[in-house]
Order: sequence, then structure tokens, then C-alpha cells
Amino acid sequence: MTEWIDETPENPQNRPDFLLWHPLCIASQSGYTCTFDVTAEEFEEISHGTDELITAFAERLDIDANGITDWKIERFLSPYYSFEVRPEQRPFGLVLPTTGDWADRFGLAWRTTLWFTSAMAPFRYRGLGPYPVIGHDNTWPYQSSINGSCAQEETVIVIADCWGVEDWSFLDEFSTRHQVDLICIPAQLDNFTQARIQLESVQPVAVEDSVVDFLKAFTVRLFSTHRKTTEEMGFWPPPLMTDEGTI
Repeated sequence: MTEWIDETPENPQNRPDFLLWHPLCIASQSGYTCTFDVTAEEFEEISHGTDELITAFAERLDIDANGITDWKIERFLSPYYSFEVRPEQRPFGLVLPTTGDWADRFGLAWRTTLWFTSAMAPFRYRGLGPYPVIGHDNTWPYQSSINGSCAQEETVIVIADCWGVEDWSFLDEFSTRHQVDLICIPAQLDNFTQARIQLESVQPVAVEDSVVDFLKAFTVRLFSTHRKTTEEMGFWPPPLMTDEGTI
């Protein structure tokens, strides 16, 4: 895994607190909407979020925080950001032994949305990432929210980075249409899409068989269901130009 260094006086060990993934910016009715996923490094989490933390995220993506009109942070778990890479996610790769801890198979992340005004979009797509950020959520009580209980209910999202798909009917066997969000990824060539299948208020262990079915359906088509796999592919779209230049 790539080590991300961010040198600041406040962080003598030069380690980021958060990593931003797949930043996407689209025009909206009153300006622009930017979405991205956030994962935390050790000893950090997000609870409710603060304006200060959102400002740190925005500045890392070259968004003027003064133009932000609203923001939202939504917590979820996903195999895409997990510590372990399941055999179903890398059928032709090395299968590593499991730790036996379900929390290692479901990575904690936060879907973040910023609404802002600007004369032009600062970017269209910033690529996979990650973009390291130094910051802290003052609403987080310095206690892990993953308690290890199999009864813990969470929103689980299966994420797959896909390309060249014209027919998504293969998902009908495993999900309903309202569970599926297909995000078009701006690219110079080909048709790239990130599929996100959302399972709300579920016990991760209880839905694990269903999650594996999703992973198999994507992986058999050689799509990526883990950010490490996307990173290794080499042809996932890089940051896309805006009208005024490159990222």
C-alpha cells in the first residue's frame, strides 16, 4: 500500500488523519455538488462532522470553503475499503488468511457531499486518490464506533468500479433498483461507472452471504470491488481536465 506523507507542524509524524477517494464534481441547480468517500487512519473517526473538518477536506480538493452552502456526511461499511481482500474480490490473486474479525472484512468509511457556489468547477473527477488530509472531528468522542458485536447494525454498501457495461440486468437477481446507484465517471475514453449497492440498517455478518453474491457477480466480469484492485489496474481514469486546464 502506498504511504501518504503530509508534512505539517501540527503532525510531526507526517501522517494523514483521513484519506479522500474518488472526488467527483458535477453542476447542480445552485452551483456545484462534490462527492467523495473518506476513510480514516488509525485513532481517528468521524461522528457528526464539523465545519472545520469540511474546510480541510475542501481545501485539499482546491474547493473554496467560503463558497460552501451545505454539506452532509453519511457513515457506511464496505468491502471496498476493507483491511482484508476477500477471495471473491481477487479470484486470480493471492488469497491471504482471514483474521476472523468481521470488522476487517467491512471497512469503515463516510460518504461526503459538499454543495458550493463557484464561477467554474475546480475539477470534474480527481481519480481514485487517495488525497491525504490532516484534520479532526471534534464531535468524535475518541472511542471506536466498531464494537465487534455481531448485532451491530450499519449501512453496508458494495462498491464496484466497472467499465463498458451496457446492460446492468445481472444485478436484478440480487437487488432492487432503488438499492443501486450508478455513478458515471468522466473519462476521455470508454464508459466507466462506479456501481454502489446499498443495504441499509443491517447486521454485516447477517448479510455477508448476500454481499459475497454481489462481489462474485462483479468479479466474474473482471470489475474491481476493492480500492487496491482499482489502484493496481492502471487504466482507471486519471484526473480529468476542466475547461481551464488540468488538475
